[in-house]
Amino acid sequence: MKLYGLMVVASGLVSATLSADFRLSNGIAAVAGDSVITIQEVEMAAADALDLHMRTYYNNPTELSAKRLAAHSEALERLIDRQLVLADFKTLGGVIQESYIDDEIKRRVRDRYGDRVILTKTLQAQGITQETFRQRMRDEIITYIMRRKNVNEALLISPAKLEHYYSTNLARFKMDDQIRLRMIMISCLDVNSVDDTFRLASQVKTKVDGGTPFAEMAGVYSEDLYKKEGGLWGWVGEKKLLKGLSEVAFGLNTGVCSRVVARAPAGEDSYWIYQYEENGRVSTARKFAEPHVFLEEKKFPSGGQLEDLPALPQNFYLLYVEDKQRARTRPLPEVRDEIERDLLVLERVRLEQKWIDRLRAKAFVRRF
Repeated sequence: MKLYGLMVVASGLVSATLSADFRLSNGIAAVAGDSVITIQEVEMAAADALDLHMRTYYNNPTELSAKRLAAHSEALERLIDRQLVLADFKTLGGVIQESYIDDEIKRRVRDRYGDRVILTKTLQAQGITQETFRQRMRDEIITYIMRRKNVNEALLISPAKLEHYYSTNLARFKMDDQIRLRMIMISCLDVNSVDDTFRLASQVKTKVDGGTPFAEMAGVYSEDLYKKEGGLWGWVGEKKLLKGLSEVAFGLNTGVCSRVVARAPAGEDSYWIYQYEENGRVSTARKFAEPHVFLEEKKFPSGGQLEDLPALPQNFYLLYVEDKQRARTRPLPEVRDEIERDLLVLERVRLEQKWIDRLRAKAFVRRF
């Protein structure tokens, strides 16, 4: 009897829990106009953000809780906006032909799922019916139509507005001195390979100095991410590189390959840059804190050997400057397209917010 009684109590607790979960998932989160938004809909709309937050803040319950609340709030506001847009479409007498929805579903199946079998299995795994999926397609089409009508068709960036933005944001278009840089990086595996790595770098430099294109040698010997581009970093400012390397690069004349340079770690956030002579000895060692702070310098008048150096070289470099540009302000014709893209984004956000605010002002919205 005691066991039976415990089973009844446990069953009651499970039933109560399931009932509470059911009520929660089907509870009302908000009413927008004559449409109800359920808590389950909010959960589904926030699912991707919640998944990201769970993986990012799994070891920080307080932050995770705050992120969850924010994700639910943002998802709810998006759902409210969508319902107001759908209601406005209906008020205006809008009609979507079923054939248009069929075409959109076919396109979605082709682009995202491959065929209807995969679509059906995906929907079943997500607990979504074909009818719900079709309704979502209808809502997306209506939202697209209404956004195009109220936002996209109203987008206009006048020449005067573009020129005003340029003249009031000149600092954004100022460029420091730049060089068009190519680089070869060869790694040193251990103390026994330092001399061999230096000799290889020296041989590469000799070939470049003798007329072999730097890009060709970089494509063969470089070990960094730019190898396939012939070591081309493109146009770079001084702060694109570590200060130790930028000092070398910006001190080069156009069309000249640098001496062999090496980098050695000097702690968690610092490093040494060694400049080598042709005989394989170091003339100067300069220490930097990453990324752009000079700390100290050591000179070796007689040439520093490996045992004289404060740290073991890790990477060897050759740098080559193809061209130079002095500091300048980019002219308006050069940045016109860039400014227009930015202004279009800002204007689209402004118009959409104005449109949504207008819909909210004349609609009944209540959050629970």
